[in-house]
Amino acid sequence: MMYEAARTDDTLDDDEELAGLTENPFSHQKSSFSISSKPSQKKLRRDPNKDDRILRSIAAFIDERRGLSVTVLCLLLFAVFLVSGGVVEIHGHLGHSDVGETHGNKQQPAHIPAPSPALPVVEHTEPPVPVHHTNLDDHDHAHDEATPTIPAKDDNNSDSDNGADAHVPAPEPEPAPEPKPEPTSEVKDYGDWGHWKFYDGAEETRPKNDYIKEADPVYGDIHAEDFPEDAWQADAVYVNHFLDEAFKLVNRTKEAIYAEYGAGAPLTPEQVERRKKMFHTAIIDCDKEVSLDKKVITGHGGWVCEKSFDGLVRRLLHAMMTNDSFSVVLGGHSAAAGHGNHLAQSYTLQISHVLEPVFEKLGVKFHARNMAHGGLGTLESGLGSGDIYGREVDMIIWDSSMTENSVPAHDLFNRQALIGGNRSPMIYSFFANTQYLIGLAKNFGVDIGGMINPNFEGFPETESEEQAKTMPDALAYLHCSKENQSLCNQHKYRTQCWVERDDVTPPTKQLPAVDGRASWHPGFRTHRIIGRGITMLILSALENALTQWSEVTIYQGHPLPDENWHVTNYYEDIRTKVNAAASSSPCAEWFDWMPRLCSTPLKARTEFSPRTDPENTSIRSILKPAPDGSVSKLSTKLLYEGEDVPNPALQVPEGEIDVRAIADYRRRDRDLTNYEYSEEESSTLSRDSARRNLGGEEIVPSSLWYTIAKPGFCDGSSSSFNCQRTASSDCLLAGHNDDRAGIRGDGYSGWIVMNLKDVKEGIIVVKLHTWFHVKVGAHLVNPNTEGMDSRRHLKLPLSKSLSNYASKNENNTVNLEEFSYADPFEIARRNLKVDADAVMTETLEFDFAVNGKITTWNKSDVLSNRHKQERVVELFKILDDPSVTGDVELALRLRGVGREQNFDLTHVYWA
Repeated sequence: MMYEAARTDDTLDDDEELAGLTENPFSHQKSSFSISSKPSQKKLRRDPNKDDRILRSIAAFIDERRGLSVTVLCLLLFAVFLVSGGVVEIHGHLGHSDVGETHGNKQQPAHIPAPSPALPVVEHTEPPVPVHHTNLDDHDHAHDEATPTIPAKDDNNSDSDNGADAHVPAPEPEPAPEPKPEPTSEVKDYGDWGHWKFYDGAEETRPKNDYIKEADPVYGDIHAEDFPEDAWQADAVYVNHFLDEAFKLVNRTKEAIYAEYGAGAPLTPEQVERRKKMFHTAIIDCDKEVSLDKKVITGHGGWVCEKSFDGLVRRLLHAMMTNDSFSVVLGGHSAAAGHGNHLAQSYTLQISHVLEPVFEKLGVKFHARNMAHGGLGTLESGLGSGDIYGREVDMIIWDSSMTENSVPAHDLFNRQALIGGNRSPMIYSFFANTQYLIGLAKNFGVDIGGMINPNFEGFPETESEEQAKTMPDALAYLHCSKENQSLCNQHKYRTQCWVERDDVTPPTKQLPAVDGRASWHPGFRTHRIIGRGITMLILSALENALTQWSEVTIYQGHPLPDENWHVTNYYEDIRTKVNAAASSSPCAEWFDWMPRLCSTPLKARTEFSPRTDPENTSIRSILKPAPDGSVSKLSTKLLYEGEDVPNPALQVPEGEIDVRAIADYRRRDRDLTNYEYSEEESSTLSRDSARRNLGGEEIVPSSLWYTIAKPGFCDGSSSSFNCQRTASSDCLLAGHNDDRAGIRGDGYSGWIVMNLKDVKEGIIVVKLHTWFHVKVGAHLVNPNTEGMDSRRHLKLPLSKSLSNYASKNENNTVNLEEFSYADPFEIARRNLKVDADAVMTETLEFDFAVNGKITTWNKSDVLSNRHKQERVVELFKILDDPSVTGDVELALRLRGVGREQNFDLTHVYWA
């Protein structure tokens, strides 16, 4: 059963909250720390406008000092207690976030240790607030900063009122500060929203060594007693001030998102109810569920298992306590990639657009990478998840229902993500089979959440061009009725392929707009709202993390106890449970020819992009050079270096809310490292002996294998601004990274030799495109062998002018056609009448060698050993022998096919 009842506030009921919002939007001020003496039925709280540094100093003193001083202070407090006839009550940051509902009206127990027995029992006149779970549909910490009033656009259509989720006030009503006057013009000075004011006054005294990695190089799980005394994590004053500013930062970022959609304060009661629906996230007790009702799971806040939300909170606490990274990665198809839009408009990069400055201030490096591929699923990248998607992933998104809507494919993706890296990430899925997803949470403790066909509750429809002019830009044309859908379709995209500049003139005519505007591809407004929904989930979890940090350390002191943020046991428990059931998993049934792929973390190298750490995860990075030192190189170079000039299509329209600017008031241009590309660069290129002979045929590496991979830094992040920036590009500002390149070889190319480091399980699998034949597409050839005969000798001297070879007879030279190296997938797709297996050269021989031991397959062997897991995904098992370990040399070669047949090597996996 779904959680239907909202979580209750510990000191205010819904009526009081609503009254607070409608009467004064600035009345929800809340001190971060207060100690009050009160009669049994009345709470007295200090003036929220007064500085609480004195109280924090007292708290820090109590926390840091022991002995007689503490005894004296305790006696004084106890005297106050006796005189007042009341109870000493300690208030921390107890607030609300935007995650949704609980089961019935049951209040969840607090996920914090009980107060130390040495402390007096704190009497509660009302139920305690659970630390982890608060109502994510209600707003939270307003603290000392008032949210600016956003001037509303004139709209006579009541249906276009911007829906709103309630600003949940502080636990008790307090004297309201004087509200700031409403601006008379559009808000441009985002300082009105408040800004990050925290700094470390004792920075010079902090430890200079990396004490966290020294304590635990893998996870950074340093024990509380091992923190240096002068570490910031153990400094109560530092942490209390940090938490106070962090609450304000998260609050104003969420408020900015609501204001972006016209739902900023002040709110009418109707807007309060509408706002609750906008980014509503349903929290599910997945231990009690089998599957979810899709009619209920419809909001843009999606859904999440209750324990999984706890897990997300733990990950965020860990990132902050260790000043580490927090990474979100997407695997999916063309719609998820953002085709038809700029990469920067895709929902994955919209997440990073908002959260990068937020996490930067919290001492965490935030990464978001869109690693989706058009026309494909996630199999190729997911099989080598650790190297391709990354080893430090905290949330991995699966959005590939159109191309691989099956449980086995999703299961492989999930399993390799959970075991392939250093972290076991939260799985955020757009998969409709919630029974499978909930099973992962229930049976293996996997953190699960997702979004299913979100509706637009709380977001008014656009009914006409006139009405749209009165709506915020983010809301206008976001959704229309079925009868009026053409209106929204006219404004679905906003792109621009080139902005004129003095220093660069594209040699290829630029398109008027980014290509890929298929009917099933969402536009930038849809991407943005999906991104905002996931962003709100993370912000709500971040809010709960800060609440837990504040609440627990009030009772137990600093640093935050290990049990609240350590991840070692958490990750290992998930991996152990996942692998224990691997043999009977949907993945193992799918990979019946090698079920170990479902339980063994695989390393991978590929020419596909995007990929993490692109230079060191390419196949080129593990190639052995030819005897002359040459290796296969990229055939194209970057047209220009550096960042692009601002693109009007990506700018926030004048007068609209800029969420990133509010999250980062000290806004500056992205701090991106300009990637200086060099085709000579390959930090892990093998320089071992070029020749291998174990008593049989000598294996000599060749550099005649050809790659069509494009240059640039292509990792799917905001740093990938120069990816595929070549002279032949007809949309240089598109930004997209997805490229399905490989290294191709024909009968004249010789051996391609690779060094596979640290083989432990005796597994080697390669992915080949065996349909690269001139009868499938004239483009599917290897230019590096032009003019060669069967002895790999040139029939005519090579010339820079390829036209010298045109129209010669076969005995004189190669009959060269005009080649434009287009996407081989598209070529194959457009030549569906050609049976690639039938035209495969009959005399083909495919050699592969493991540590010099050569195995040869003929055409029949190749076809019988090919495993077509998905469309255009052909996998070949090269090694399945646990006795083979250590560094292994792998070599591949084609023979007996001349230049007409090529094999394209796209991926190499090993373990």
